[in-house]
Amino acid sequence: MAETQAPSVRQGEGAFGAYVKNVRDSAKSFWEGMSVTLSYMFRKPITSQYPDRMSVSVNHTIPARYRGFLEVDMDICTACQACERACPIQVINIDILKGDGKLVPKLRMERFDIDIGKCMYCGLCVEPCPTGAIQHTREFEGAVMHFNNLTLRFVPDTLQPIPAYKPPKGSESFPRKPLGEITRALVKKWDEPPPPFPSKEEAAKADHGKPKAGGLDVAAMGRQLAAKALQVKADKPKLQKVIEEAMAGTDCGDCGYPDCFGYSDAIAQGKDFSPDKCAPGGADSKAMLETILVSLKTGVVPGPAAEAKQEAPAAAPGAPAEPEKPKGPPLAQTLSKDELYKVVLDAMAGTDCGDCEYPDCDGYTKGIVYEGQTDLGRCAPGGEDTRTKLYEIMLGTKPPPK
Repeated sequence: MAETQAPSVRQGEGAFGAYVKNVRDSAKSFWEGMSVTLSYMFRKPITSQYPDRMSVSVNHTIPARYRGFLEVDMDICTACQACERACPIQVINIDILKGDGKLVPKLRMERFDIDIGKCMYCGLCVEPCPTGAIQHTREFEGAVMHFNNLTLRFVPDTLQPIPAYKPPKGSESFPRKPLGEITRALVKKWDEPPPPFPSKEEAAKADHGKPKAGGLDVAAMGRQLAAKALQVKADKPKLQKVIEEAMAGTDCGDCGYPDCFGYSDAIAQGKDFSPDKCAPGGADSKAMLETILVSLKTGVVPGPAAEAKQEAPAAAPGAPAEPEKPKGPPLAQTLSKDELYKVVLDAMAGTDCGDCEYPDCDGYTKGIVYEGQTDLGRCAPGGEDTRTKLYEIMLGTKPPPK
């Protein structure tokens, strides 16, 4: 009996000892942790009460190249719309009014909005800006009462459009307001009721994204410039100035030349015959340049179109749509073969893929210009855009629907 009780006693003593050891270890670890915590009671606190009790604003401690909210200095914005075209998700919206450049500025901006709530802060809009008007700031706090307030409007009043900045020739630096100053002023208004947004019907009527005429008679201006160009045809520097008047004057470089002077000089010298490279000028610049080029080729300024035109009979329902009739002589009839070759080659996608059944774009171009190739829809990479350009160049009309 005694032999069976001895091991149980020893087991009881071992279990009690383990229990005491666990209690001792727990108390020791608790005291070690609390000693660290209690030591901070006698130290100066390092916690910052963000955002209202900061000794230095947080945005001032962020690196200068941080991609925060976008900011546009309208005082040096050329209205070239390069940032709007570069944005991959259409965050930037710009509306342009055009004038004659004499009584009314050539370009005015009645809208320049950036939807910060949608922006992905990629920085692609900053790179192509010729004057550095659009930049990322170090502002990042986007808590608002109304989500619509996340749209930053850099033209405060649409009834007072802002004229485009004309950069001096050869300038490499431009006067800019301190970075962040403009955006901070807009951010302060975020807790106010949001500005009225147009309805879907109003937005559709506004024809957003397309330059508005603003009373500008493009055809008349084109004829005036064409008449001037004929008078100074032999004087290349003066001819260059006349041609430059038909351009937007933003010096954005989208035409492939450093500035508007380079593009207009190439046309004046007969090195370039493409009238559609001025992206900011859009259809207006293209129309005026076409009028000038046709006049220089034929020696005659095209007259205004007849005011009264007989109405065409309505097409029978179900009948195939007829291609639009030419409004004037196409470039194929006004340019020489060599000049036409350059214009047609410029309209191609330039990929040399061979899908057109020619070795490259040069071969397809020569087929159209010199060999009488009439199939103008073979450029698969260029798609409908190249097809439309080729129809306008060769036939002076829009392509028929496929």
